[in-house]
Amino acid sequence: MGNIPQRETLFCDLGAFVRPLVISAVGAGGKTSTLFWLADLFRQAGRRVLITTTTHMFMPAETCPVMLCRDPTQLPSACFQHPLAACFSRWLPDPGKVRGFSPQIIDALAARADCDVILVEADGAHGFGIKAPDEHEPCIPQASHCVIAVTGGEMLGQPVGPGNVHRWPVFSRITGAAPEDVLDLPMLFRLINHPLGAFKGVPPGCRRIWLLNQISQNEKFSAPPFSAVLEHGETDAIWLGAVQETPAITRRFVR
Repeated sequence: MGNIPQRETLFCDLGAFVRPLVISAVGAGGKTSTLFWLADLFRQAGRRVLITTTTHMFMPAETCPVMLCRDPTQLPSACFQHPLAACFSRWLPDPGKVRGFSPQIIDALAARADCDVILVEADGAHGFGIKAPDEHEPCIPQASHCVIAVTGGEMLGQPVGPGNVHRWPVFSRITGAAPEDVLDLPMLFRLINHPLGAFKGVPPGCRRIWLLNQISQNEKFSAPPFSAVLEHGETDAIWLGAVQETPAITRRFVR
């Protein structure tokens, strides 16, 4: 399906709404922006949303309650009744980021079902637009129902190498890319489909969505090549768009 999707249909293929719905974002090129875009969608739908991370992330710029604690499972349920809240373990002044919790703690928090949606930044990219996961990455909670692998579409057509790809040796090994090769869709397809690529460590039965972010609708991104990814891999859906624009998702393809 290549038409502009309505926000109500983006997660219709997850089936019945579960509580809490746990969505983890991995990859590079707009994970934090993606989470806050999703938070706004769910909040508009009347859902209570909690944002957190299993790594480090920038402190939310949006005005919302921010909780710092060692173990969120020890907090009263009333702390999670806000339309949108964020919870982290500590503030790290040197990088200007907050530290989150282990995947196991977020799994335990999800089991309490104190909110409707938990959005988790489950990977780090040091500001790069493209990455491949290292041995210890990503850090995805097993409670996740959906994992969104983000890649920065603005890098398509540009030469890639250690200077603009996070974990370059891993990326090169997975995709076959050499320094100064131009990033193209087949290279990204290999990153998405490889068992140690973008969806590495996704829990069994979890919905897999590839978000090609920061890209405008373009004729060269037609249905056939993306259909091939859905037919021959384990990806369940592909979103094209730019989460800081309106509409955020301009095309959506579903297996």
